[in-house]
Amino acid sequence: MKRHTVARPRGNGGRPGPPGGAGPAGNARPAGGAGPAAGAGPGGDASPGGDAGAPVPAGKPTRKGRETDEAFRAAARKVFARDGYLNARISDIAAEAGKSVASFYNYYDTKAALLVALAEDFHTEATEMAVLPYRSGLAPPDALREAVAGFWRTYAKRRGELIGVFQAAMLDAEFLSRWLDIRAQAIRRIAGEIRRAQAAGFCPGVDPVLTASALSAMLEHFCYIWLGQGGERVEARFDDERAIDTLATIWVRSVYWLPESPA
Repeated sequence: MKRHTVARPRGNGGRPGPPGGAGPAGNARPAGGAGPAAGAGPGGDASPGGDAGAPVPAGKPTRKGRETDEAFRAAARKVFARDGYLNARISDIAAEAGKSVASFYNYYDTKAALLVALAEDFHTEATEMAVLPYRSGLAPPDALREAVAGFWRTYAKRRGELIGVFQAAMLDAEFLSRWLDIRAQAIRRIAGEIRRAQAAGFCPGVDPVLTASALSAMLEHFCYIWLGQGGERVEARFDDERAIDTLATIWVRSVYWLPESPA
């Protein structure tokens, strides 16, 4: 069985993003949407995994093989959340899964390779959560808020492994390269939606890619600080709904603004 390795993807893949978008609170509404479609960052293409995932075992996996792989992933989530990625050991993950260390190496070459697989799991789930509001016929501002909420809740559920992503990206050059490939899916998706908003007259002159990067980084790091690190050391009225409202408002006002009419 071929093991998962930290390798660069073979292509970008992906289907077009969802229709709809995020209109401002006023009367004007954009023709397209630049809300977070989810991914490793706050956005992404609508294909849940694309080609950015860790390589899967060659050939058709058996049911037992899939169950063992999922056991290692579930165990890693628990161990990363409990001990942190840097302190987690492969032997701890194997013990939590009820498997041998030798069995682990049938599926993953390294702890980082397993973390890549978990990052792809997050990308899949967050994308599904974010795309759904646009497909359900919600008004654009409501769809954007629900997309942000979907990302927030998915991050909260997977905070252990996502803290691991943050740590590994600072220390492991190969993992950082893979993580940036995953994030690039989000940046391209959001930038494309910003261009559609610009075609409708919104945010003229802004750089779509840099704006997409900034919005993605805002959402991702805000989640890391408040969900992964317990929040800022400042006085703040904080709860999930206020956090989601804040993120959605900043996102809308960053993209869906119109230039002032000449006097």
